[in-house]
Amino acid sequence: MDTEFTTAELQRRLKALDRHLAAAADKILDGGPSMAEQQRQIEILRLKSSLLRQRLQVADADSWDQVKTGLQADWNALAENLERWMKTIDRDFRANWSHEERRSSSRS
Repeated sequence: MDTEFTTAELQRRLKALDRHLAAAADKILDGGPSMAEQQRQIEILRLKSSLLRQRLQVADADSWDQVKTGLQADWNALAENLERWMKTIDRDFRANWSHEERRSSSRS
């Protein structure tokens, strides 16, 4: 978050995150029960987003400068969790794809 970050901008970003998480959840549900870990991660990210939104409501009532540091740390932690989760999904996808590719090659 840069120093000119406003509560309105953070609210906009949180709404965008919620839309992306909802879309990811819909795709995972289409994938079946084997995606339980991804569903769990989405719920964790949604919870963190919700908690950040609650803190943001308090920030509207207080001085922005007083709460900006805490909100920035929470936002950064949320972003890091999301990035780590995406890397895990990519790694798992590559591992499964590689395994499937070897399996289909051995059948040929």
